[in-house]
Amino acid sequence: MVLITGIVTTFMLWTSLADPIDIPKMFVLVTLSFWILGTIASAFPFKDLRKLSIGHWSVLAFALGILIAAVMSDVRYTAFFGTPQRNDGAFSYLALAIIALAAMASFDREHTFQLRTGLLIVGAFLTLYGLVQRSGHDPFKWVLEYGPVIGTLGNPDFMSATVGVSAIATVWMLLESQDVKVRAGATILLLLELFILRQTGSVQGELAFAFGLVVLVLTKLWQKGRRQGLTATIVAAIGAIPVLFGLLDKGPLASHLFRASMKNRMDYWHAALGMFKAHPLFGVGLERFGENYGVYAPQVQVVQGQATNNAHSVLLQLLATGGLVVFLPYLLVIVVIFWTSFKAIKVTKGQAQIDVVAILAIWSALLLVSLISIDNLGVAVWFWISGGVLYAIAHEANKKDRVGPKPAKPSSKKSRKAVQSNASYVAPILSFICVLLALIPMTSIWRTSAAVVDLQSNRSQLSPAQFLDKMNSVAGIQPRNAQTLYALSDIAMRIKNPTLALKYVKIVLEKDPKSNSGRQLAAIAYETQKNYQSAIPFRAELLTLDPWNTANMVLLIKDYLQVKDMTKATQLSAKIAQLYPGSADATTAEQLVKG
Repeated sequence: MVLITGIVTTFMLWTSLADPIDIPKMFVLVTLSFWILGTIASAFPFKDLRKLSIGHWSVLAFALGILIAAVMSDVRYTAFFGTPQRNDGAFSYLALAIIALAAMASFDREHTFQLRTGLLIVGAFLTLYGLVQRSGHDPFKWVLEYGPVIGTLGNPDFMSATVGVSAIATVWMLLESQDVKVRAGATILLLLELFILRQTGSVQGELAFAFGLVVLVLTKLWQKGRRQGLTATIVAAIGAIPVLFGLLDKGPLASHLFRASMKNRMDYWHAALGMFKAHPLFGVGLERFGENYGVYAPQVQVVQGQATNNAHSVLLQLLATGGLVVFLPYLLVIVVIFWTSFKAIKVTKGQAQIDVVAILAIWSALLLVSLISIDNLGVAVWFWISGGVLYAIAHEANKKDRVGPKPAKPSSKKSRKAVQSNASYVAPILSFICVLLALIPMTSIWRTSAAVVDLQSNRSQLSPAQFLDKMNSVAGIQPRNAQTLYALSDIAMRIKNPTLALKYVKIVLEKDPKSNSGRQLAAIAYETQKNYQSAIPFRAELLTLDPWNTANMVLLIKDYLQVKDMTKATQLSAKIAQLYPGSADATTAEQLVKG
């Protein structure tokens, strides 16, 4: 079930939804993980809590931290469901924590091949689909912004990362299998995966694969002898230097490795640290990065007016939005898995050691990607699965090395059978209940997303009265969902009905007083009605929430000029010139005032 959840989450998409990628992934991830939760809970009454290891407790602490941060957030709907086209809210992270606990509880070294098989399936399918996309025969008509090869993940970076990690599993297969046919098939798959990595145009997967390959090769050489291992380690360390410089836009590899988006990330990371300093304990609110970014963004930005709803670093995103209550348990999970794994590498040999190192390479590669990327659920699920499997087999190896095998007592076998028997009766019932509980919120968000698409597709066939009834019906599915209300406002503006747009956007601002997009839409609606006096307060509030956004300032100057407030228009023009002298917005503002 753990592996099925990972595979289905990565592959799942549903084109008849407003968000055809992230909502379907969250739906299956939460639903399947809650089934697993029922199975875990069925054995919990028979479990001696003293036997839970530090790995289990660290994941439980993370889950508790996520719940606390969600409850403390200013907009709880967003905290639990996440932002649109991200869905990295509390529900998703709780599901990931459940998956990790299940992996810790159910895997041992004898079954590590199942993890490899799961990743091989993912890599093979995404590679095949990537070839179809690259050939221009994709059956789905995606809106492509960054490149043609996005797989089922919606973005070349996420596709690249997943295929890169799957390629590590392919190398793992090559190192273990002695079957000529299996090795030939794995070689062909690896070559195709590397081809698709190049076609994505993203370096994330290439770097993840290179890291995993180096780790596996070094391990093999250390197993052969100290001299070979030491020599290879020195060569790898020297080779890593130009790679690191290339990522920083320096040296001969810069043209291939450096991406301009890395500079943008510096702005995001700067803002994330500012949010944490201002709200260290609970953060600014789960998934509330976007509504706070303008306040904490640096004045001198790489891309003027750049907006984002994510720190583009999982660590910094959790630190900024969840504070220490989330960040410290998350960091503990990482440290515990690393520490347990390194200890296991020391006490294992041969193929057992390769298995530990291979999973460590997969998990570490995903961790490295997460340091500069977003937690896409189709990728993140493998971070938590591989982390849980890694901890399970490493903890098992360390335990055997420390205490040695214990002879089973006659009574203990009967006791275990009794526990398994009791749990087997209870598990389906609890799992069914847990799934029903999960389906209540998940079905609502699915229905809402489908209803928005239906409204957009059929609006030309509806009379104004029918359209209004349909809008109210969609809004009523999730009355606390400010995201849908904003989408309805946007639809109303597209059909040139600012009055209807204002009806919904005012409710958005009641539910989310920090909504930058809500204020912008309200201002645009009033400006469309030529009611500039009413638009001015919304744009003026944005000066506080987004103080470096000179594009908004230029629009506010236009509004001031429409109501003949020359004093404020002149003052705002001077402010733009002071903030960004010589900029296009400064020039435009000066010309408006002079005109």
